[in-house]
Amino acid sequence: MKRCIVLSLVAVALLSGCSNAKTSTGGTPTGGTPTSKETDTEGPLPSCEPAPTPLAGTPSLPTGFPTLTEVTFTGTAQQGPSTVVSGYWTGDLDSAFSGFKSAFTGAAYTVTNDEMEEHDAEVNFSGGNSTGQVKLMEECEGRVDVTITVRPGS
Repeated sequence: MKRCIVLSLVAVALLSGCSNAKTSTGGTPTGGTPTSKETDTEGPLPSCEPAPTPLAGTPSLPTGFPTLTEVTFTGTAQQGPSTVVSGYWTGDLDSAFSGFKSAFTGAAYTVTNDEMEEHDAEVNFSGGNSTGQVKLMEECEGRVDVTITVRPGS
């Protein structure tokens, strides 16, 4: 019986040592520094690395697809029937999000859904015999990664 009690106490001690660190009122683990998850969501964005090399030529987008002067295209790929165009927006996430929404409306496209969070946003669209999404990711200060996925319409 003593052996079971001792083993139970050892097991409890080991398990309590494996639990997640509790945070103090300062928002960091007690006695520690901020975790990577905390630093990802708090504070300013890091400075941007040098911009990716621009795409030579114009990517293949549907007829009438709005192109914005703030976007520099850097690549294009076929993924099955979809065309995926990558690039970046010079500016912040708010201006990229509102810029694409306005451009679709002005180009006779329909915004079918949109969502904006702290550092990413999506604008879904239809028009030009296609449907798709513009995905916006703000990973550094002053530049937003842009991924445009275009699917043929039905």
